[in-house]
Amino acid sequence: MDPIRSALTRLVIASSLLFAATALTAQPPTINHAQLTTQSAGKGLTATIDQLKQSPTPLWIGYTIPVLSGIHINYQDEPVAYLEGEHSDYHKGNAKEDSSPANATVLLRAASGTITKIKLENPERSLDAGGLRFVWLNDVPPAESVKLFATLAQQPEPHSLRDSAVFIVSAHRTPEALPALLQFASANSDLSLREKAAFWLANQHGHEGFLAIQRLAREDSDPSFREKLTFDLTLVKEPAALDEIVRMAHSDVSPRVRKQAQFWMATSGGKKVAGDLSQLASSDPNVELRKSAVFALSRLPGDEAATQLIQIATTSKDPAVRKQAIFWLGESSDPRALDYLTTLLKQ
Repeated sequence: MDPIRSALTRLVIASSLLFAATALTAQPPTINHAQLTTQSAGKGLTATIDQLKQSPTPLWIGYTIPVLSGIHINYQDEPVAYLEGEHSDYHKGNAKEDSSPANATVLLRAASGTITKIKLENPERSLDAGGLRFVWLNDVPPAESVKLFATLAQQPEPHSLRDSAVFIVSAHRTPEALPALLQFASANSDLSLREKAAFWLANQHGHEGFLAIQRLAREDSDPSFREKLTFDLTLVKEPAALDEIVRMAHSDVSPRVRKQAQFWMATSGGKKVAGDLSQLASSDPNVELRKSAVFALSRLPGDEAATQLIQIATTSKDPAVRKQAIFWLGESSDPRALDYLTTLLKQ
């Protein structure tokens, strides 16, 4: 082995050992009013949690996970998270929306043999356990954490617990998180779980998340689910997402989905979609969708709404569409709308 390669190999090994040591000696956040103990989850996270759930008294369990860049763990100016009592889940002060740490604190409350609460906390906040036992776990592989919360997410009740579990799965910075969300969003899951998974796929998982939403929008057979996807696509930070909303507005087999897509393309596309919406108002075979396209035109920003509505009211050969355009011009504050309606009344 040449000297340069040998040096690089030693550096990689040294870095790996340093990372492992850091993981093994990771310290918990400041924890107050707690019967605090620390133990390893090296024998398996699920098995460790199952054992701790059998405690005769309620307890909190915590550990650290790596989280995706851009994950915002909102918290208030209050530096303490009260886990028990009247202050539980209560915050005061102004929300710090820019909080996006590299790691986060996972918290689970166990009582009577089950998990009753789960939370994702900013590691900068100290925790107040209200006098309960608190077990801090070391050696938690992120993949095992995803598996644990995937199991919690697939429990039908309570909804608040499963919704939080889906979010925590989505927040993990580990390759196992995306496949878990894709499984939640598949037709094998109930609609509520599918909708939550699709939301976080669109919101947090970039290009891969967009491709998953696009595939579902084109292939899924449930119109109620596809209708929700029209909103999820507005969360995707890629130009192709708007193209997909436009496609759904033109060609989805469900009129209800097309109507919802019209609304979101106007909201997220603005002037860029004015021509498409005008075309839909003129040529969609469904009269109700032609009318809903006029409503979508009324949601365009600035002076574009009045411009398009006046054009439709003047040129459309469809009485229902013209009537709809005139109605929304009457709701407009644009001076041109008033001038047009005044002229119309004088005819």
